[in-house]
Order: sequence, then structure tokens, then C-alpha cells
Amino acid sequence: MALVAPFKGLHYNLAKVPSLTEVVTPPYDVIKPAERAAFAARNPYNMVNLILPQPLPGDDRLQNRYTRAAALFRQWRQQEVLVRDPQPAFYYWETDFEVAGQKRTRTGLAALVGLEPLSGGAVKPHEQTFSAAKADRLELFKQARAHFSPIFSIYPDRDNQVLSLLQGNLPPAPLLAFEDTLGYQQRLYRVTEPEVLRAAHRAMAGLTLFIADGHHRYETSLNYQKLLKQQYPQAPPQAAFNYTLMYLSNIYDPDLVILMAHRLLGGPRVKHLDEARVLGRLKEYFEVVSLPAADEFGEAYEDFLQQTLAEAPPQETAFILLGFGRKAWLLKMRPGVRQKTLARQMHPALAQLDVAVLNYLIFEKVLGLDAKALDDQETFKYSSQISEVVAAVTRREARLAFLLNPTRIEQVQEVASAGLTMPRKSTYFYPKVMSGLILNPIDPAEEILIPEK
Repeated sequence: MALVAPFKGLHYNLAKVPSLTEVVTPPYDVIKPAERAAFAARNPYNMVNLILPQPLPGDDRLQNRYTRAAALFRQWRQQEVLVRDPQPAFYYWETDFEVAGQKRTRTGLAALVGLEPLSGGAVKPHEQTFSAAKADRLELFKQARAHFSPIFSIYPDRDNQVLSLLQGNLPPAPLLAFEDTLGYQQRLYRVTEPEVLRAAHRAMAGLTLFIADGHHRYETSLNYQKLLKQQYPQAPPQAAFNYTLMYLSNIYDPDLVILMAHRLLGGPRVKHLDEARVLGRLKEYFEVVSLPAADEFGEAYEDFLQQTLAEAPPQETAFILLGFGRKAWLLKMRPGVRQKTLARQMHPALAQLDVAVLNYLIFEKVLGLDAKALDDQETFKYSSQISEVVAAVTRREARLAFLLNPTRIEQVQEVASAGLTMPRKSTYFYPKVMSGLILNPIDPAEEILIPEK
């Protein structure tokens, strides 16, 4: 069962850092180099200095970006830039945001969750991960001993029992309230009433948690737990390193939004692809329809591409291919391909996924990219914004790009429940959970208090 526990959260001290807008950031994996520099310039206490430390000339095994981040973290705590709450709490979290012109409010809670193996437990992944990213995060864990960014997970609660319980027992004012760097409103409330904590803990115990965003951090938490279990073999199950920090949101929240991580291909592996050969191979599996290029279409090109994709019924698979200069094609999977070709290669739940179709039929069969290429972050880059994809292809920063429709929430649940994993970056839950609102230090000697039943 899911073990969800309150904790003594670590957060910015408003007396030292009055503007949280200047210090809170998106997660490390969506911050581009230019954005990283801009965040760091905003405020010396910006979270980017902890979650995305930069290498310097002369770095070695003893002095490097990870040790610098750890030293900075200790300094901020000593200076009380970051302060820890005196008693355990669940942190009720509201985010006001806008997507496609519609205003929404996503709700969730921050809590510690007992670590479980990736298979057979109550915490289920749905995506594959990158090896390099996990190695990077593990080094940061080992040096800093802290959870800087919550893992985003979702759980099925049709009656919204858990969040309604917390919402009905909120203090008069939020612990933190501010506008983030995207212009969205963030509100974090600290709930400490023991009976409420016990009731929420019991309500979560029977639920399955599905990792929405943060698979690398979850796998890194497991790897770090393994290391500390070796160092502290007598540690009890309640030891702090047996838990990880999560932001938990209800699957049935109508304001839970999934966008698509579109694929951009570049680098030497795809440099010499031939247009005629690629299109010829694609026609074995897809109807290939030429679309206007950006130069031919003019304004509102991104809207045109989005609308063209959206016209595909949910049970059908369609992509838009951009590349070979500034050209564009609509790819619609031919009838029978799913049943004749995909059904023999993968589980039915995966065969329904556009991302699985893309990986197998196009990346593997047509483009000849092997597993190593799919794990190569030079070959594959991702963006949820069609405008960014079009710009990258136009500037020839990407050789090819594939636009996809979003994965549906029921598909995430079906794949994870079956013990399967989707291809990397199959979902983009929007907006990302911001880093810096609430942190959790990992003290191997500390034990997490589980609410009494």
C-alpha cells in the first residue's frame, strides 16, 4: 500500500527572501542554458543554483558542481535563508494557470512517500528514463542529501476525499503565496492538525500512485536508498532515506492537463537521412499527405498544425513530420497496421499509444535508430510548444521533428497498472511542479513520524 506521511518541510524564509518569484524555478530538466543564466542573475538565492549547478574549469572528484551545490545548501540553512517547520504537516498546494485560453486551478498536496520497487508496489512508473540524467541526479543526492524538487504523482480518488479533507481544514492564510516565473499563482498551506493528518494518511493508504513527472528522481531516490542502506544497515523502516518527496494530485481533477512532448531529432545519427528514402519507407505504414510549409502558410502556422493533428479521432494515430528543409507532412497510420504489425510486437495497451507507434514503426523500422540512439540526448530533444519545434526546424537546429497528440490520462493509468512503461517523454503534465516552494532534507539519523491509526 502507499505509505504517505507528513513531514517538516524546508522552505524559503520570507524575512530573508521576500520575493519568491525571484527564487522559485521550474524543474531542472526543462531549464535551458540561457534560462539558467537568467534565473541565477535574478537573485543569489535562486533555486537554480541548487538544482542545476554548473561545472567550472578545474573541477575534480573532490571539488565540483555537486559539492558546490551541497555547500551552498548548507550555507543557506545556516544563514536561515531556508527554514524548517517545527512540526510535521501535509502541504495543500493550489496552482492557478491558463492553457489554451482557459483558466484552471490544479490542487495537490506535498508529502513524503515511502519508496517501493518499480515493479509490484503501490508506486507505479509509466515512462522509461535516461541513464545520464539518473547519474547526474544521484551525484547531487549524494552530496546535498536533500529532495530539492517534488516528484509529481497522481492517484485515483473519485470522491476527492483526500484533498477535500485538507481543504476543509486549511489555516486562514497560506504559508506561501506568490506569482511564479510563468505568471501563475502558487499557494501553499500548511496543515498540521493531528487528526486531519491521520485521516488523510488513512485515505491515501489504499490508493495506487502513478508517477506523472519525475521518473529520474524516483529511480535516483531508490538508488540513493540502496547506498544508505549499505551505510546504515541497522536503520529502521522509518529512516528518512526510505522516503521521497512528492506532489500528489487527483487523477480525476478536471484541471489536470497533459500536453505532448514533441520530438526533435538532430546530431550525427540523423544527419545523412535521405528524404525520398524516408518518405518511401513511411508509406509502408502510413498515408503520407504533403502539408504547406511555414513559408507558404504565413501567420498562424502553429495553430494550423495543432488543428490538423487534433482532427485525428482518439482511436487513430497521426503525426506531423517537419524537416528536410522546411517541409511538412501529415502521417496517418494505415488501417490494419496496428493489428497486423504492432500486436505481434507489444502489449495491447502499448499498441494504442501514439508514442509507442512512433518509436517502433518510425524511429526503429524506418529510421533505423537502435536503443542506444533512443537513449542519446544529443539525438533526441523534446518540446511541448509547437512554436519552438517549428523554430528549431526552421533554424536547422533539428534535422527532423515529429508532432504528436497528447497521451490520455486513462492510457497512463492502463499502462502503469499493467506493469508496463511508455517510451521516454510520453507525457507532459502541465504546468510543471515548481522547485523551491517546499524541500526536504535527508538526515540518515532522522525517523519519519507516521500518523497513528
